[in-house]
Amino acid sequence: MTQGERRLAAIMFTDMVDYTAMSEKDEALALTLLEEHRQLLHPVFARHGGREVKTIGDGFLVEFPSALEAVRCALEIQQLMSRRNQSVPSERKILLRVAVHLGDVEHRDGDIYGDAVNVASRIQPLAEPGGICITQQVFDHVRNSEEFRTVALGQNQLKNVQTPTEVYKVLPPTERTKITKIETLEPRRVAALPLTILSSDQQDEYFADGLTEEIINTLSSIPGLRVIARTSVMKYKQVNKSVGEIGRELKVGTILEGSVRKAGARLRISVQLIDVGSEAPIWAQKYDRELEDVFKIQSDIAERVAEALKVQLLRENRILIEQKAPEDIGAYVLYLRGRYYWSRRTKEDLEKAISYFGEAIQKDPNYALAHAGMADCYTLMGRHLYLPSRKAFEKARDYANRALELNDNLAEAHTALAAVLMIYNWDWDLAEEQFKLAIQLNPNYANAHYLHSVLLQTTGRLQESVTAAGKAQVLDPLSPVIGMGVVQAYFFSEQYDKALDECHKYLEMNSNFVVAQDYLVHLHVRTGQFERAAEEVKRLIDISQRKAEATAHLAYVYAASGKTEQAKKLFEALMADSKLGYSNPTIFITVYSILGDQDNAFLWAEKALEAGKIAFPSLRFSPDLKRFRTDPRYNSLLAKADL
Repeated sequence: MTQGERRLAAIMFTDMVDYTAMSEKDEALALTLLEEHRQLLHPVFARHGGREVKTIGDGFLVEFPSALEAVRCALEIQQLMSRRNQSVPSERKILLRVAVHLGDVEHRDGDIYGDAVNVASRIQPLAEPGGICITQQVFDHVRNSEEFRTVALGQNQLKNVQTPTEVYKVLPPTERTKITKIETLEPRRVAALPLTILSSDQQDEYFADGLTEEIINTLSSIPGLRVIARTSVMKYKQVNKSVGEIGRELKVGTILEGSVRKAGARLRISVQLIDVGSEAPIWAQKYDRELEDVFKIQSDIAERVAEALKVQLLRENRILIEQKAPEDIGAYVLYLRGRYYWSRRTKEDLEKAISYFGEAIQKDPNYALAHAGMADCYTLMGRHLYLPSRKAFEKARDYANRALELNDNLAEAHTALAAVLMIYNWDWDLAEEQFKLAIQLNPNYANAHYLHSVLLQTTGRLQESVTAAGKAQVLDPLSPVIGMGVVQAYFFSEQYDKALDECHKYLEMNSNFVVAQDYLVHLHVRTGQFERAAEEVKRLIDISQRKAEATAHLAYVYAASGKTEQAKKLFEALMADSKLGYSNPTIFITVYSILGDQDNAFLWAEKALEAGKIAFPSLRFSPDLKRFRTDPRYNSLLAKADL
């Protein structure tokens, strides 16, 4: 650091509550707790990019390049201490006050100086025991983040600071939940519900569902709106619930609903925009047009919604909508059929989707969306091993590249290409570049945020992964795939309480959700609840189609709880079964590793690498595989994937 260099930084002060009184009462205990608290805080600072400038008595002075990361760090510190304090007697509890300020600092001889340091030190006593205080300057950087809720504490005249300082309290998660329940629903957070099909021919259902998705995509392109993704809104198809109920469940302030009647080449579309709070219409419109006018209708709906919610539909967004139109309207109808079957995800449905997207391309070879649809289909075929990995992903990459040659402004195509680069090519930098382009083009594209979170886990940026998965969940709150992305991000970053809460939430939606049940087993093991974990395994075996994989979880529980002989006996019998079938080898790698058989653990890992079934985030960050990662072969395994 250059002598006397100045720069903007977020400054954190921490302080142990009543440390002086504790020292006078029992100096040995006080020193023990002081050292314990320091050991606990060091890695948290590092995770968030904090530089420990110095310790000041019983506290820390820490510098961060980002106000957002400083507040995340403060929250993680207090959550960590809260969990620790639940399991210790009262005399061993550690309570901290944490304060964060943003301002200009001067670096000199490894220390930092300036008004920013002074202000941060002065607001720290304003924090409650176990609490966090931030200044207006920090609040301005985090006010739009979904992660935080704050309460204004008003202006405070600080010692040796001329201007009164506006201070805010950052609420812990429990209080944030209470606040959210009484919050006014945000009008610019919008859900477009499935259009009702009024045609006598129910074969036109695909058209209504596809048009709903296209309207969602169109609204998503409007800057300033947060639009709920298709997966979540489709759960309200033919559901008898009021607009108010749906709005509160999806946490949206505005709902677009309507119907479509298709008769040959004629369309009749009725839509209305409804305020969730009052359940009163804000705007309503009927369109009686030719099928080829469907893109003009979408553009007009976007324009009217933007006007009603007082946001601007920019000229470039209108151009993006128009660019999606094919030369042949018949290709659009085939594309909607393809999307209808693609969304159902089974092997048979994906094959139908490929057939329809192929017909759309035959009708209009320059229709970029149809090529993007093909890329999405082949990516899923590869991920679920419905086709050999190499064949599926190479086709997916070719179709994604062709879509982008035809229209470089498709978030779907950039995401499809990024998925191939991440899952198949292991080109982490190029995949990230594509994800960022997709999110820039459509900040409301939940799938891009979700897959980006997986990439961030793979490359070791766990806190960023939690944030990205959270963004995906806000946009698609009922998607089980995205929900498990959030659970995985919490699990790898060892935030087990949050992961458990999310698992239970998705199991309430679907009690037979295998992936959530699987995570529940692992989470109970990590929190030392081995009997509970064994009970959850029984439930997992009941609901899973892959019995060998599910049964391996019982061997995992036995091994993790020290019942080594029982684990070995069960696991050896399982592995000798000629009918052994699996989709994810990670559980077998895990059991071998916990049992100390690293040779077989690495044999399975190498097989997974060759077959394209490798789960890099699990290998790198699963807390169950800490022993596996101490083996010298681990680094050579990662090196093969440029990690």
